[in-house]
Amino acid sequence: MKNPFVSLSTDSKNEYVTSLCSVNRGIISYIPVKGIADDIVGKSGNQIFSAGLISKEIRELAAKRGVDISEYSDHNLPKFLDDATYSENIMEKSISDAVIRKFGNRLGVILLTLKQGHPKNRASRYDWKDEHWDYWANLKTVILTGGLSGGLLGRRLKEQILYVFDMAGENPYNIMLFDNGSHIGTMGCAKLLPYNCGSAAVLDFGQTNLKRCIIKKKNGDISEFQKLRTLPSMHMELDTSDSPANCARAIELHRYLTKAVTDTCKEAIATGTFCDEVIISIANYTVDNKLYRDRGGYAKLFNLSEDYGNLLSHDISSELHRQVNVRLVHDGTAIGLYFADVPDSICLSLGTAFGVGFTDLNIQ
Repeated sequence: MKNPFVSLSTDSKNEYVTSLCSVNRGIISYIPVKGIADDIVGKSGNQIFSAGLISKEIRELAAKRGVDISEYSDHNLPKFLDDATYSENIMEKSISDAVIRKFGNRLGVILLTLKQGHPKNRASRYDWKDEHWDYWANLKTVILTGGLSGGLLGRRLKEQILYVFDMAGENPYNIMLFDNGSHIGTMGCAKLLPYNCGSAAVLDFGQTNLKRCIIKKKNGDISEFQKLRTLPSMHMELDTSDSPANCARAIELHRYLTKAVTDTCKEAIATGTFCDEVIISIANYTVDNKLYRDRGGYAKLFNLSEDYGNLLSHDISSELHRQVNVRLVHDGTAIGLYFADVPDSICLSLGTAFGVGFTDLNIQ
């Protein structure tokens, strides 16, 4: 089926994902299943499900029930849910059960809404036409990726999703989980490297972390994969304006990213076989190395250049005193590339926000 969320670049002839694909913006105007006691009507996807909301719920319940969660940082607080599942502490287990039930049901409602396309929910998604709803209705498999999809937490969320579909009497999607998927984006990006290549710097610019690795390919397959130290994402304020303050933040962000990529390239060069193609998955919609100015913390970079990928190539080449070519890839697309062999499927990343990746995208 033709993908209505995808457009074709007139310059590169590559397909690219448009912002229409966003699950975060979808409004739940009608809950298409009975028995979900949750105040979510009128709220958008990112208002009812995210890592931040789950962490907030854990903190609130822990405070009410006198459970000490001080050993968990804000970043890894969702790990508490795995640890508490088999805890002998009844209060810890009750928090885990309540949070997973609540957010698993919410995730189930979101997917059920997308699959059924009730008229009330269609009406609130003004930017979608019937073809967009039909695409979701005809999908067979939803691949859950991202920080909230792994381990026991992912399996329990899947159980709640299937429970919601069962309550609604609806045939569910085939829900696929992928454990240890923190580097799926970089492994997907590897498909864009030359058929045979030496050490290539491949990075993932997320909203929370910058993941870095060095990849070698032989006969089209990854022959070596070396994970480097993960860095925290910086200057991620959600400001897309061209104010002086935001332009200053854009400069600081650019310097930070340039150093991260340059340092990664230097480690790749040190292996003795360097590939001058640098592939970067980024939490932004990209078209031919250009960023979308209205999405997320990286959008502020639009203030520095409309063609940010080429700016990054220039500045990193200057730092290294050798030519490198940076290619920016939408983060969801990078994940979708990894699962390109799964028919009638879509990737849904669960983390700071929802990310969508299409496995049927034609990109070279």
